[in-house]
Amino acid sequence: MKLERNINDLITLLNSKQYGKLIFEIESNFSDKEINSQVLLILGLARMKSHDRNSKNVLLALQNFRKGYILDKKSKIGLDCLIYYLYGICEKVEQDNTLSPDDYEEVKQFFYEAKSILNYDERLYHAMSLISFKSSNVHFRLNILKELIDKDCSREKSLILFEYIYNNNLRYNWSQKDFFDFTNKIKDKLPFINLPKIEEIKKEKIKIGFVSSNLSSNHSVTYFVKDLFNFRNENFEIHIFSDSDAKKEDNITKIIKTNVDFFHNISKKSNSEFASFLRSIGIDILIDMNGYVGKGRVEIFNSRVCKLQISWLGYNNTIGLNHSDYLIADKNLILESEKGLYKEKIIYLDGIWNSHSGLNIARKFNKLPSQNNDTFTLGSFNNYSKISEDTVEVWSKILKKIKNSKLILKSSVTHSEIHFKDIFKKEGILNKIIFKDRSNNLEEHMNLYKDIDLCLDTFPYTGVTTTCEALWMNVPVISMEGFNFNSRCGKSILINSDLKDMVAKNKDEYISKVVSLANDPDKLEKIRKHIFDEVLKTNTFNTKRFAANFWKSILDTYKNHK
Repeated sequence: MKLERNINDLITLLNSKQYGKLIFEIESNFSDKEINSQVLLILGLARMKSHDRNSKNVLLALQNFRKGYILDKKSKIGLDCLIYYLYGICEKVEQDNTLSPDDYEEVKQFFYEAKSILNYDERLYHAMSLISFKSSNVHFRLNILKELIDKDCSREKSLILFEYIYNNNLRYNWSQKDFFDFTNKIKDKLPFINLPKIEEIKKEKIKIGFVSSNLSSNHSVTYFVKDLFNFRNENFEIHIFSDSDAKKEDNITKIIKTNVDFFHNISKKSNSEFASFLRSIGIDILIDMNGYVGKGRVEIFNSRVCKLQISWLGYNNTIGLNHSDYLIADKNLILESEKGLYKEKIIYLDGIWNSHSGLNIARKFNKLPSQNNDTFTLGSFNNYSKISEDTVEVWSKILKKIKNSKLILKSSVTHSEIHFKDIFKKEGILNKIIFKDRSNNLEEHMNLYKDIDLCLDTFPYTGVTTTCEALWMNVPVISMEGFNFNSRCGKSILINSDLKDMVAKNKDEYISKVVSLANDPDKLEKIRKHIFDEVLKTNTFNTKRFAANFWKSILDTYKNHK
């Protein structure tokens, strides 16, 4: 009875956010026999929620949750301990970028144990999915997400569906037809908000809205839209709907705000509130710049909030659902013969589907680094999650063929190094791989390109921002032509940068092009000089020309839309 009363007191302290007092109470007044799984759960939660939540507290909380699960694996309390343990590991990884292979294997073991004991718990699957994402174990994550979908998950249903779609785009296991078929099956699973019929009201200007959670200097999307609003079209009244929960606006956000008519922060609005807000403004055109990435608001678009709904930029593929009227692309991304595999009608922009506004980093022509150090340095700064098994295979063959070569990998997801170190070790080339953490300092990040002779694109999910960054720093990029929108982005950028010879049709050609350039420094030097002299004049960086093309295409589409 005493223990039960004490636990109730602890719960009261937890609910009243007296975390320090709660921790002191347990550490001072509870005997070892009284420290059961429930007490450990409460103690762990107090440490995770503590106002002084540092790495030490997170580590102690993880120990509490882990022990609580091991003590009582077959109860609901034990399961709660495990779930908080999994989410806590995700937080720890964010803090210190570490997740050892042993820890990951133990976590997987706990997951399988819990699955065998319990009938089903969505939280368990979701937490394990996040850990797999942070470990770049895409295949394992896909299996988990597939189980969630098969069980007709209710928690964050749309998010889980979106994650599944996104992760399938990272690998070759889906064709565009597979993608089309899957989205066709799930379209009725998405939440829907009942809204009144849209009333046609005559206005002086067409009200156009852009929805994004990524309009800040720390996200690449801003470098493709900043100048679009600077070179605006006077036929439009421009509204930005920012879904960012950043507490402080940065310089890029401020620049965007000055070039649009209205800037709305909708991060605190529910989907229903946001839908009503859009209707009250009377938005005519709404452009989705998230899709299935980040804080996507696909449910809003699914509810038909305005006359014309368009997908662009943040997610490079079809949404696959009936609510998106148009998808902005170019003819390098979607062939005319493939339009039937996209639910949306295609708005083909002349040249390129986006344009990079450039960086506040001085461009300077640099000689090939290999001329100074006798080592041919390859580089890829794409997110680790884009490095597929096929990519590893091809890169390994290249490094084995080029004498005195190395490959620099750089990503913000540095805890995935462990996963790839193991893979490259099996390929026998780990000694040729250099892992670097992605710096928050833009100048520091960009300066690393000066050490690279040639950049390698990932596939099938190619880079966009990283390719533009490399070209800005006069570093050529080899990319491979893919089979759908997101696997052809590298191709489109290179063709629109007057570098079509840097696009490979298949893996053999990809290898051949890289090895050939490594063995022909004079040719590679000429390409670098051409990039330095000419690339800013091309479609990839001519934002004024792109903006004129973009606004005209949107205006024509709106006028002709029925």
